[in-house]
Amino acid sequence: MRQLLKAPADGHTLLVMANTLVTVPHLNPKAGYGIKDFTAIGEMSRSPELLVTGGSSPFRSLADLVGAAKKAPGQISFGSSGLGTTTHLPVEMLARSAGITLNHVPYKGIAAAVPDVVAGRVNFLMGAPTSLIELMKSGGLRPLAISSDKRSPAFPDVPTLRELGYPEATFEIWLGAVGPAGIPKAVKDRLGDAMEAARTSPDIIARFATLGQEISAVRTPDQFEAVMRADEEKLGKLIKSANIVAE
Repeated sequence: MRQLLKAPADGHTLLVMANTLVTVPHLNPKAGYGIKDFTAIGEMSRSPELLVTGGSSPFRSLADLVGAAKKAPGQISFGSSGLGTTTHLPVEMLARSAGITLNHVPYKGIAAAVPDVVAGRVNFLMGAPTSLIELMKSGGLRPLAISSDKRSPAFPDVPTLRELGYPEATFEIWLGAVGPAGIPKAVKDRLGDAMEAARTSPDIIARFATLGQEISAVRTPDQFEAVMRADEEKLGKLIKSANIVAE
């Protein structure tokens, strides 16, 4: 990110980034940048997260898990790929929405957390479908909810957090392109048009589908900038109120 911000604002140097673009400055005061330092170019794709528990877990539904957490505050554990990550913050959103206290077990990556959930050493986690789908097929993991606003065509039987009563916990990982602040409007618009051409390419659509991602409905640079600002406000407040500081 710092390298990008040193580059000329001519549209020739771009960065593809996820939601962490807006969260890192709130997690790390020494980050040295904020979203004001970037030009929004466009959002390319989105991916929901699945809340899964082990296949042998006693929790058959999200209501079971929330009920257990209310009976034993701090005793129900969840794994993540680290403090303040996209596998941590959505669970914090759910915990606050449900009025429960959970035990966070951060790992150095989601791949390290999955075996402990399968074995029952950790109660659940939230992660991208690509990291979980094979174990779901084999019965090693059981999906209880999905974080998207609507049910996913790929997982039609998995209810959304919204329909289960927790709309505030709706969350999707987005991928988008940004440049340094100050890119001229004509250049930004040309890059935005190029991204739109890519979004409508059958090959691109198919490739993203294999990665468990859907082409975004956010189609212009201005719309993407609005998404970035809304996410910064929402997630920044969460990070502050939960007192989350990255190590």
